[in-house]
Amino acid sequence: MTEDRTSKAKARELAEKALDKAAEGDERQSEKLLEEARKIDPAAVAEVSDEIEEDRRQAERYSDL
Repeated sequence: MTEDRTSKAKARELAEKALDKAAEGDERQSEKLLEEARKIDPAAVAEVSDEIEEDRRQAERYSDL
């Protein structure tokens, strides 16, 4: 695995952990993890965000049925 790929994977992992912490109500830890992830690879964090937004849109379409 190349360094870029490893960095991207680490940033994604941290961003996903941040989401978990936010869901648990731990906003402080969530922000800390997101900040760390952004320092590693801001594009990877944006990808996670985009994926979450797409999932939300899909769920919204199904809830309207």
